[in-house]
This record gives sequence, C-alpha cells and structure tokens, in this order.
Amino acid sequence: MQKRIDWVDKAKFFGIFWIVFGHTTYFSPEILIKYAYSFHLALFWFIAGFVFNPKFDMTPRQVLLRNIRRYIIPYFFFGILIYIYSVIILTPHKIVFLTYFTNLLIVKENQFTTPLWFLPAIFFVSTVYDYCLRLSMKRYIIFVIFISCICIETQIEAISSSLKLFDNTQLFWIRAIRSYAILFFWGIAAGFIWFGLGYLFKSSKFLNTLLNNFIGVNRFKVFFLLFVFLLNMVLFLLIDEFDLFHGLFFSDFLGYFVTISGIAFWLYVSNITKNNRFMLYLGKNTLIVFTLHEAIFYLFQKVNEYLFCNFGFPDLFITRKRLFIEQCVTGFSLTVVSLLFSVLVIWFLNKYFYIFLGRKIKGSN
Repeated sequence: MQKRIDWVDKAKFFGIFWIVFGHTTYFSPEILIKYAYSFHLALFWFIAGFVFNPKFDMTPRQVLLRNIRRYIIPYFFFGILIYIYSVIILTPHKIVFLTYFTNLLIVKENQFTTPLWFLPAIFFVSTVYDYCLRLSMKRYIIFVIFISCICIETQIEAISSSLKLFDNTQLFWIRAIRSYAILFFWGIAAGFIWFGLGYLFKSSKFLNTLLNNFIGVNRFKVFFLLFVFLLNMVLFLLIDEFDLFHGLFFSDFLGYFVTISGIAFWLYVSNITKNNRFMLYLGKNTLIVFTLHEAIFYLFQKVNEYLFCNFGFPDLFITRKRLFIEQCVTGFSLTVVSLLFSVLVIWFLNKYFYIFLGRKIKGSN
C-alpha cells in the first residue's frame, strides 16, 4: 500500500475546505467565492496527479476494473444515499427513483448531487492517463492531449451554448451524450491539464526536486509565506474576471499564473502547518466530504429554519447577510460546522460501508 504523505493530506484538507466554502455562494462574499474558484479544484486535480501511481504490472482491463471500484461504485453508492436522504428531507417533493437513477446514469445534476460529477471525471482522467503512459510515444501523446484540452477550453462558451439546444430533448441517448459532453468540456478537459501537471511534478526528477525544495523552505518561512500569499493576491486581484471551470479562465493566459500561485501558496501552507489529527482525518476522507457537503448544507439550513421559526433562534443559515463581515462569519461558520459534522458521517461510513467507498479493506484510504 502506498504510504501516506502528511503534507499531501493537509493540502487535501485545505482543498476540501475551500471547495465546501466555494459552494456557500448564497451566504459568503462574492470576492471570496471567486478566490476559492480560482484554485480549489485545480489544487485537487494537481494532488490527484501527484499521488497517481500507474500500475504497469496490471493489464488495462485490471486497471479499468480497479478504477470502477474506486470511483464508479462510490458514485452510485453516494447517489443512492443522497436519494434516500432526499426522500426523508424533501417530503413535500416526491422523487421518482427511476427518473433519479436515469439522471445518475447521464450525470445530470440534482439538488444534492452536484459534486458527484468529480467521480466519473477522475475515473476517466486517471484511466486515460494510465493507458497513455503505456504507449511507447507517451510524451508525445500526452502533449497532444494537453494542447487539445486547452483548445477545447478556449471554446467552452460556444460549445456550452450549442449543447443547450438539447436541454429539452426526451431521447435518453441524446440527453446522455449532452450530459457527458458537458462533463468532458467543463470538467475533464481542465482536470486533465492539472492532473497531468501534478503527475509531471512527481515523475520528473527536476520538477519533483523543485517542488520539494519549494515546500521545504523553512528558513524565513514567515517572510516566504507572506511573499507567496501577496503574489497570489496581487495576481488574483489584477485578473478579477476568470473562472477555472467556466471558460473565462482560459480567455486570459495570466489566469494560469493565478491558479498556479494559489496552488503554490496552499501547498506551502500545508507543509509548514503542524500536523493536526482533524486536518489529516478529513484529508484522508475528502471523497465523503466532497460528495455529501451540499446535503449537509441543506440539513443545517432546515434545522436553523425550524429553530428560528419555533424558538426564535438567530438566523444563521437562512437568509443572505448584507454586511461583508456578516457574510464572512456566515460562510465560514457554515463551512466549519459542515466539516465538523462530516467527521461523524465519515466514521459511520468507514465503519459500516467501506466496501462502497472504493476500498478493499476496512479503514484503508
């Protein structure tokens, strides 16, 4: 079993923190939401590529089956889990299981299933990457895929507008093609680039040494941390209108530097932060937090609404706040409370349903 790296788990914690925070769009300040979106998914893809370990001793069929176990089985497990949750929570709205399951097959977003797209996306990326690395001309093939993904992303708005023509079609196969096309153009193409960069930094002796030297800087670490942070902030504020996974990112080449500076800053923060059991635990179990945090959000909103209406409890997670500081308090509070509650969910699923989490043995990650 591959040995876990503490700074990687801490980086995954910071990544999942900002992903969860980035989805508090109704409560948090817009500028912080934009900041989260400027790097959080790219950080996750980069880490996934960095820890990617191609299994050349396995046949392509074995790799495919392994990735189905690791990503597709959890995809449907969490999808069905969310369906049961929705039936209980959304009592006024009857949910037809056949329609819901059809939507799972074509990766169509529902109220709580939005984050699930990442599982089929990383299944596709990791499987294709493993196959590409087996080719004798692997460097050339991967370079072609890189350039193709960048070209696709530059035309994302036009492609998206074209796909909207099929929004109301009733034919299952057309709906499936549309949904998977959206998944590819909006998620996989960009993900392949950052996943590849992460793997490149690990597999290249020069880049791996460069990354290790960067995150290993401890002398004058406060000043170095401040420098990287200011660089990230300056680039982010100079290029305000871009979004890594919604097309605008690739309209300006400087967007790459914003995302890279964000990844660099949080990788360095992960390295200089002391080990913390809570951070490491969530970092090892980001899959569960990633897939269920939208449902957890809604639970706290409904609980807060019930307490507010019946007992005069303060309105924390119901209506949007006007003041910037109030939005910060609400957004970060919802994020922290959701992560704390996730610990209980993680423990329960790891104990009783580990086989559906892409693991062979109980307690493995």
